[in-house]
Amino acid sequence: MKNNFLETGPSIKKHNKLTDWFLLDEDNKIKINSGKIDIGQHISSTLALICSKNTGVKYEQIEVNKLNTKFSPNEGKTASSLSASHSGTAIKAASIELKNQFFQYVLSKFDCKLDDIDFENGVAKKNESNEGISYWDFAKTEIYKNIVIKDIIEFDKYSINQNDNNQSIELKTIHKIVTGEYIFVHDLCFDNMLHARLIRPPNYYSRFIDIDKKILDKISKLDISFFVQGSFIAILSKDEFLVSKFLDIIKNSIKWKSTRNLSNKDTFTSIDQNEKDSLLVKDGGEAVFERIPVLKNFDGNSNYRSKTITFNRPYLMHGSIGPSAACAIFENNKYNIYTHSQGIYDLKSTLSKALVTSEENINLKYSPGSGCYGHNGADDVAFEAAFIAKSFPNKHILLKWTREDEHCWEPYGSASINKLTSTIDKKGEIIYWSHEVFSDTCMTRPSVSELYNFVSYKLLNDDFIKRKSTPKTAPHMGIHRNLDPIYNFKEKRLVKNLVHDLPLRTSALRTLGAFANVTALESFLDEMAQLANIDPFDFRLNHLDDKRGRDVLLDLRGQMSLDKEKQGCFRGIGFSRYKNLAAYCAVGIELSVTDDVEIDLLKAWISIDAGEVAYNDGIRFQAEGGLIQASSWCLYEEVKYDTHEIISKDWSNYKIIGFDNIPEIKTSVINRVGYPYLGVGEVVAGPTGGAISNALCNALGQRIKTMPYTKDNIMKELLN
Repeated sequence: MKNNFLETGPSIKKHNKLTDWFLLDEDNKIKINSGKIDIGQHISSTLALICSKNTGVKYEQIEVNKLNTKFSPNEGKTASSLSASHSGTAIKAASIELKNQFFQYVLSKFDCKLDDIDFENGVAKKNESNEGISYWDFAKTEIYKNIVIKDIIEFDKYSINQNDNNQSIELKTIHKIVTGEYIFVHDLCFDNMLHARLIRPPNYYSRFIDIDKKILDKISKLDISFFVQGSFIAILSKDEFLVSKFLDIIKNSIKWKSTRNLSNKDTFTSIDQNEKDSLLVKDGGEAVFERIPVLKNFDGNSNYRSKTITFNRPYLMHGSIGPSAACAIFENNKYNIYTHSQGIYDLKSTLSKALVTSEENINLKYSPGSGCYGHNGADDVAFEAAFIAKSFPNKHILLKWTREDEHCWEPYGSASINKLTSTIDKKGEIIYWSHEVFSDTCMTRPSVSELYNFVSYKLLNDDFIKRKSTPKTAPHMGIHRNLDPIYNFKEKRLVKNLVHDLPLRTSALRTLGAFANVTALESFLDEMAQLANIDPFDFRLNHLDDKRGRDVLLDLRGQMSLDKEKQGCFRGIGFSRYKNLAAYCAVGIELSVTDDVEIDLLKAWISIDAGEVAYNDGIRFQAEGGLIQASSWCLYEEVKYDTHEIISKDWSNYKIIGFDNIPEIKTSVINRVGYPYLGVGEVVAGPTGGAISNALCNALGQRIKTMPYTKDNIMKELLN
């Protein structure tokens, strides 16, 4: 917002009619259309609060429609922490435009001034009169139906009593969720519906050869359909119990032929040795194909001190508590698909190409699934359900992945290596900073030009080719997200290395490359602070000009100073601004290490600046949830595999954090009134990783450089 004017943002540029965003077809209710979906972040509650504050209508009277490609605005993916900044800004603009146009209409109708009007809950009345006009009356006029929202609108043209966005509210849909009324995609039920399960090969490179005919005879008598094309196999029945019961029986009756191994080398050896594309990352975060400068060496110069370090991060799962699912029906040559995909409009165009039909023949409806941050199996299962549906027309096909499907076939967050070198002068200032990241791609969402990114599209076509990814070059995109530090270092050498032919399928996991990059950066800053003998807070502040960033660090320092550090406990801090343009966050962690080398998280402090606060509790919930997830990544999570298959098939082989190791969390939200909304969902992960790494280093007196920080990994490094 500039003075009293609001820039309406990118979503309004694409959908600028007021009726794109609001439906006022029921008295006393405003129904919001948004192109963003609830994936655990409760964006609906935030959007309803924004609308309430700027229209003067009570929060309880505002609903948010589920995304439907027939009528919802296309706001791209619900990803990259852009929900509040894109959809929130759009709803704010639409709400202000509704209010402005409404008051202009009312004043004209009543032929009076604003002081002559009483306004309450969407109804304007002329003083000392029973005459009244409501938003819902206004919505019936041709004026309303033709309102176009401009790129910049006046914010305070008509003042109203604004509702408090920090009020305690009931989250949208929460009542239905806790009472069991809420319908997830897994729970959909239609007449004449078939339940489906997939029979997966042992790995990505296994071809279907044959199945025991006796099993086929047996299941046909039980009314179980066996569907096969290429190496894509599904079983279907009206009875869900039957498909679940016979899944393993049928799987064990199939012969596969493996065309190649996953890998004969361990993860980090492969990352280090495999072919790679190397790009220079410039100020601002753009990656370019330019000459990579030689790493500088300051040895022999007594004015400078240097240090080098390498950090390793393993493959990580999304770890959705509920497996992916979708429901599809093919009738009258059209598809209706229920999906929990984060990128429904992109998925629609991709499905039209994959299913060889026009986009007009496909409608996607958002149906909630298990909360997920990133590209899990939701797109894949939507394609699979739709593909099967074509062979069983006029029947709804409800396809649910199993836990093993989810663990073994989702696209993981890539493993990575971060190599850092830095040099300080006698004043303790960083005069040279080199940071190289080595990783597989973070972006393999299916697209019109890359249908093979549907894992089952490859199976359908017996396509076992391992393709090279193309490096993404946009600022802070993928592997090099947050590689460019927000700090002021006199000379920087930043390199992105996209490594090819790595063993596991990878794509977008929350923060993409930022978690590993920020964790490594913030850990190494503590190493350099120790080398300079400067307090970690002061060391960061000495290299930071950004006032909002400094305020967040100072706020964290103030929070932590109020809690006395206990004997036997150790603290660490981390800081970042997500993508150097979204929210700011600083994290403090206090932990202890047991005699059995287990890490107990005791306390956590978060300081966050996400611009103007639309919903204070929503920001806090997102930050605290992100801290818990990042803590789990640091301490427990790792996808394990051998040459033939994924070993982490279930929760017993993929450990996540438990309730017994959730720290006491204190969160401070800095409200920047009048500033743009900033995405908050992903900012906390990197600072949490840095804070845990630094606290652990303080506890052990030695830096542990390979995640997760399990007893085995810690002891291996301590004993080296």
